[in-house]
Amino acid sequence: MPTPHPKQITDPRALRALAHPIRLRLLELLRVDGPATGRKLADITRESTASISYHVGQLVKWGLVEQAHDLQRGREKPWRATSRGITWTATGDGSPEFAAASRALREQFIVRGIAALNQFHRHEDEFEVTWQEAAWLGADMGYLDPTELSEATERIKAVIAEYTDTARPRKEGARQVAFFAYAVPTYEDPS
Repeated sequence: MPTPHPKQITDPRALRALAHPIRLRLLELLRVDGPATGRKLADITRESTASISYHVGQLVKWGLVEQAHDLQRGREKPWRATSRGITWTATGDGSPEFAAASRALREQFIVRGIAALNQFHRHEDEFEVTWQEAAWLGADMGYLDPTELSEATERIKAVIAEYTDTARPRKEGARQVAFFAYAVPTYEDPS
């Protein structure tokens, strides 16, 4: 069973390996929807089974995915995420390699978040009114020090985790919801 806590990534090679759109999608599918075979993952992603096999292998190499031996039926091997998610520190080991890998992975998260927001925006009229009203997009700005920003971030993550816990029963009428949040200091041009 996956651990309920995010896996801490400390190796820049693991960050670099994960900074691939297909691998992020596979990890998301296994984390959110549960164990799946390579064939099922290929059908969902519209990738070849050979491609899925390669990318799952990369996730296995870094301890993010494992075989779900207890669910195996016949020749098909189901895979599962090993943890609730991933986390890493912004600075890691302080090396340029870690900084570059961290930026590459963050960039993929940003691309995926903006793509989900754009997709909703383009198809908003196709959703029932209750979903249109429930969707939220907000922005605000304030002055915080690093400790306060860390506290605010942890509180936001805790609220989201209450609703994204895979052990939480899925209610009638529920559908997948993409959360994308950010809290970053604004850049002030020194000139």
